[in-house]
Amino acid sequence: MKTMILRGARVLGFVMMSCLGGWFLGAFISRSSLWMPDWLWSSMRAAVRASGISALYNEDDIEMLCLLCLTITSCMTVALVLGVAWFVIARYARKRQSGGT
Repeated sequence: MKTMILRGARVLGFVMMSCLGGWFLGAFISRSSLWMPDWLWSSMRAAVRASGISALYNEDDIEMLCLLCLTITSCMTVALVLGVAWFVIARYARKRQSGGT
């Protein structure tokens, strides 16, 4: 029972750190003064049209969808980096505990 609680706490901590890190990474990237690339604008417009909406009432919706995609991508990137770091640290700790060099 104790191991299940600890494992659940680790997973919850991993998810929270991924979301928090992704949020800050997305906020950092979105503060740049760069314009939205044309390919991103076109792909989001195509995704909106593919969803069945023929016209947008507000063009700012596309920018908000791009920011949402940026945040989700940032969260996945942070989760990948955290996962690799977790694996490397766990492997090092197991190796050190077993007496290896």
